[in-house]
Amino acid sequence: MKIVDIDRFPIGLRPVRSRHETADPLSEVRCIETIVIRIRTDSRVVGYGETSSVVSAPNQSMKDVLEWLTAYATALLGADAVDLIEINRRLEKIVGNFPHSCPAARAAIEMAIYDIIGKVREVPVYAVLGGAYRTEMEMSASLDEATPQANAAEARRLVDEGFRGLKLKIGDDAILDGRRIENFERDKQNLLAVLEAVGSDISVDADACQSWVNAGQVRSNFTALLDSKFYRNLSLEQPLHHLDFKGHAELRRSLPIPVVLDESVVSGQAMMQIVRMAAADRIVIRVCRVGGFRAARQIADICEASAIGVSLDGMPCTALGDAALCHMAATVRDPLPVNLGSQIRMDPTPFTGGFDIADGRVILSKEPGLGVELDEEILSTLAVGATFK
Repeated sequence: MKIVDIDRFPIGLRPVRSRHETADPLSEVRCIETIVIRIRTDSRVVGYGETSSVVSAPNQSMKDVLEWLTAYATALLGADAVDLIEINRRLEKIVGNFPHSCPAARAAIEMAIYDIIGKVREVPVYAVLGGAYRTEMEMSASLDEATPQANAAEARRLVDEGFRGLKLKIGDDAILDGRRIENFERDKQNLLAVLEAVGSDISVDADACQSWVNAGQVRSNFTALLDSKFYRNLSLEQPLHHLDFKGHAELRRSLPIPVVLDESVVSGQAMMQIVRMAAADRIVIRVCRVGGFRAARQIADICEASAIGVSLDGMPCTALGDAALCHMAATVRDPLPVNLGSQIRMDPTPFTGGFDIADGRVILSKEPGLGVELDEEILSTLAVGATFK
């Protein structure tokens, strides 16, 4: 079964504005962008993949990802679509010709290849990945309300709907507004309101987005926060720069709450450094960021051998990307809540199927491959600068 073509469809989803942004025109410049690909074979079996462009990451703007996808498409023409070794050899040859790789583009290619393999074998992608610990998963959600009262109300609503994990930003305004005490106090009140609003069986991640300079600053702020009451369901996510493994290791030793690394987890090699430095209690895998299913499984295996927890978070995407994330999550031993990338559903959506959501749980389809169905007409109306061949 040979690959005969790879179609690429960039999509602009919607502008992103945080709760603290104003009507300043600069607040509209960030836009969620995703790229859908379709790999076609000479047997008429097709596979779908998706990746999100990340303008803040090297070689991962929409333009960069499309250029890499074009190079990958050229290299894969004529390759056996179900031969993973051959596929990876051809991809590695392209990577060797450039100074930097593009994990986001590789993730989309891999996703579509696994979709094809699942369809050929008539099994879901999670079976191609080695099998599933579960096909129903609890979900987590992100909070971004303007006030403590609003965040608490939203947290209660989500928990009532069945969500078992919550995440909210803390300290991420420091880059623009400075590391003033009042900024942290505002975010602290949001965090405390959520912690008080939900039970101790609901995990709450305070996501700092690399916003603090050093471990001492983080330790001072969180020691004060936990001084009056300890929350055993609270974790601190990525407080320091993604390369500061030593600083995160220091925080693990000095803070009474778990330290979670997200942006630091970019590859199996990076995961090995995290293990060597004892820098995390738990990590977050994003399939697009690490380069696809193969790298994600490698990272999960390292974590399992090292007694490090694993969470799965999505990037902004359609239901296709979310389905792929859930297939990966099904293969991970840790039954931690999954945070989907498209909590706000696209309407209309080009993909249907793949999974259902009920009572705050994801229920994976048992259909072959990723289990999604494409509406070509809708995708063609959403795609920017690309048409179906």
